[in-house]
Amino acid sequence: MFVVMFEFVVKAGCEEQFLSAWPKTTQGIFLFKGSLGSRLHRDKNGSFIAYAQWPDEETYRHASEIEMSTEYEKQRQLMRESLNLESTKTLYEMEVEIDYLHRRSFDV
Repeated sequence: MFVVMFEFVVKAGCEEQFLSAWPKTTQGIFLFKGSLGSRLHRDKNGSFIAYAQWPDEETYRHASEIEMSTEYEKQRQLMRESLNLESTKTLYEMEVEIDYLHRRSFDV
């Protein structure tokens, strides 16, 4: 399993748009691009940190080549518009060494 952690920097006044579009965008990435799902966290300073799981690094690397449905792409665009893309960054890209998280199915 491959894991990617992101820090999303949301533009002032766009938090609601980001929080609305993030789950729908993540669902589209799960359904169309092969991710295993993601979690969005907020740290004590208010930053949004996402933890995304992928079956392997190759699936993650090729995900950008796969287009989602029109509705999911619209949500992705809304999410991107809510972000300061210059400050948003990938924090870590990691292989899972030992996996002891409990799994459950993704509600679609």
